[in-house]
Amino acid sequence: MVTHGGSTSSSRRGDDYLRGLKGRRIVVAGRLVDDLTQDPGLRPMADFLAGLLDRFSAAGDLADAEGFPVPYALASSAQDVAARGRVFADVARSSGGLLGRSPDFLATILASWRGAAAYFGDRADAVVAYWEQARSSNLVLTHAISDPPADRHLPAELGLPTQALRAVGESADGLVVRGVKMLATLAPYADDLVVYPFRPLGQQEADQALCLSVPVDTPGLTLYCRPGLASAPVEDHPLAARFDEMDAICVFEDVVVPWERVFLHGDVAKANGLRAGTGMTTYAWHQSAVRSWVKAEFVFGLARAAARAAGRDRNQATRQHLGELAGIAETLRSLVVAAEAQTRTDAHGNVVPDPVPLATAGMLNAQLYPRAIELLQLIVSSGLVMHPVSADEAPDSPAHAVFSTYFAGADIDSLSHGRLLRICAELTLDRFGGRQELYERVFLGPPDIFRATFYDRYTAERAEPELPAGLLA
Repeated sequence: MVTHGGSTSSSRRGDDYLRGLKGRRIVVAGRLVDDLTQDPGLRPMADFLAGLLDRFSAAGDLADAEGFPVPYALASSAQDVAARGRVFADVARSSGGLLGRSPDFLATILASWRGAAAYFGDRADAVVAYWEQARSSNLVLTHAISDPPADRHLPAELGLPTQALRAVGESADGLVVRGVKMLATLAPYADDLVVYPFRPLGQQEADQALCLSVPVDTPGLTLYCRPGLASAPVEDHPLAARFDEMDAICVFEDVVVPWERVFLHGDVAKANGLRAGTGMTTYAWHQSAVRSWVKAEFVFGLARAAARAAGRDRNQATRQHLGELAGIAETLRSLVVAAEAQTRTDAHGNVVPDPVPLATAGMLNAQLYPRAIELLQLIVSSGLVMHPVSADEAPDSPAHAVFSTYFAGADIDSLSHGRLLRICAELTLDRFGGRQELYERVFLGPPDIFRATFYDRYTAERAEPELPAGLLA
């Protein structure tokens, strides 16, 4: 990995992270939450992230030779790219790929900005300094990039006031911003929000041409979160209880962003060219492609275990469904392998994977993940609806004897079988699973638009295929 000096290692661990989850303005289902660690519905996710930070710390297995989290590193060889991919896979496997905004996602985007710091002009030093701070402090970052519906979809002729985040003033202390960024996944658990435009901006929207970072506990910033997805008892919703990363609307009320955290301001061309100018999408797609592959393997693992437990793995129709599921997982894995095998040196001198297979993985996963869930439904079938719940595990439960008898499967006891079916049901029928499916459908934005832009990228990157000589003669 490329060495850039700075701090000697990342010393912050999970306990330090948990102690910092106080003093924020977070509203969840109408109630103000001041300390996430004291909220039983929010604490499990915080604990999971704390465990990841331990692994990213200098003494952890996800740190590089310098003692920093690997996702913040730049690659100088194909081996470095593959090593980063292995870390992405390790992180994804810890949650079955269910976390779309695990800390490695924004860390690798920030690494791309560090590698292309010159793109930011006179703010390059601020980008480098923030990258140094984030990796040495082992920060949990997420981004807030989408604008409110009124600014995205409603015609300007309506004369509605701008709601999107915009600059409204300047002072010696920093840039003053006001407005909304929405659907910031992981926001209440993050140390900092990283803000940049999601859509192309018009020349009249220079006040929205922003790229900056904001600590979540900054005065004037309030996060309005959706209700949690874990229903009581949590034993019946183990995925949501542990892996509900939460989504939030971020409201900025004249927030002062220190100048050292402002990376772009007022330059529409630079804001619109951020992705192409820094190559950040290749970095982000690498992480998300690995996660999609791991998630497909997780769904396949659940389906195979459920089919075996019920004895359905010998049924021809079930075996066909399992074969298709395996093919989905292998397709996504192969695209990652292809991308990592065909590395290139980018315009900034850093080694990156081939973006075309990664973009292919993102485009296809918007269709493949919903199909994987459909196949899981077909394989597990009625077991998704009728299965033991945690209350039935108690020996004094009136249903205990019945479920113990009728849900004992091949090489699996009734308790384990019931827990397996509850996980499958949560991923296919529950609110948590519904969000997961929607998330994958629109992970890269509107699927139709991405398919069209992929066509442009593919034809630009790949040679035009030659038709057999004489075929059109």
